[in-house]
Amino acid sequence: MSISDLSLYSSVSSALDNALNNLQTTEEQLSTGKSVNQPSDNPTAYAESQLLGTQETILTNDQTLASTVQSQLTSTASALTQVSNDVQSAQTIATEGANGTVSASDMQAMAQQVQGILANVINSANFSYNGAYVFGGDQVSAPPYNSTGAYSGDANGNSVTFSNGTQVQLTFNGQAIFGDSSTGLIGTLTSLISALQAGNQSAVSSALPQLQTALQQVAEANSSVGVGSQSATNISNNTATEITSLTGAQQNLVGANIAQDALQVQQLQLQEEALVSLGSDLGQMPLINVLV
Repeated sequence: MSISDLSLYSSVSSALDNALNNLQTTEEQLSTGKSVNQPSDNPTAYAESQLLGTQETILTNDQTLASTVQSQLTSTASALTQVSNDVQSAQTIATEGANGTVSASDMQAMAQQVQGILANVINSANFSYNGAYVFGGDQVSAPPYNSTGAYSGDANGNSVTFSNGTQVQLTFNGQAIFGDSSTGLIGTLTSLISALQAGNQSAVSSALPQLQTALQQVAEANSSVGVGSQSATNISNNTATEITSLTGAQQNLVGANIAQDALQVQQLQLQEEALVSLGSDLGQMPLINVLV
């Protein structure tokens, strides 16, 4: 029994197709780093990998959000710290102004200093991050305070929610922290300016405990911001660990053996070249052999 050249050519052609398919699959594994790239490769592993990938995407979004939250709250804390420093400066001035030996001209100069402090406080109360005003409650598109300290925000606050349900507040009711033109810190500074301008040392003295209360309110707000920032930090750290774990699980499930695949590509390329060469030689032969 003999085998025709046509039958042999068909066998070589089939072997070449298989080699090309295997080469394409192996090269895809090398380029993607995965041994499973479509459901037909391994339906179960592919489905599990997709699930792990979805979980990783959620955690990556959490990590990105946590970074943004950390940055915003760090900046917010800096604004509140500046206000605390301003209040302490006002306390120093009020303590000096309550002294019976201070001259009227000195009290006028002190009033100007407190006016500068008030302007600084209002500026801090109008702090914005990425275009959103932080101390206007839900009203984030416009400054919550005008130059006199009147408040136009609301009593609400915006929060973000992470995939594990943790909520972190990003905007705050400024009136509860700084007051307004007639209440709280801003109201106290406004009254202190009037008292200094009038040379009313008794009224200046009365501002001291109010300033201390205002300082405590700012400190409590800053503490709350710190708690939120720490929550974001914890989420960032935890998600980083979980992402590493998920990446390892995916690698174990569908990861390609890069060294082995690289060697296989070389072998398949040599096989392809040999089969192409053989096919070319067969193609030059007359088809005279038949299967008997």
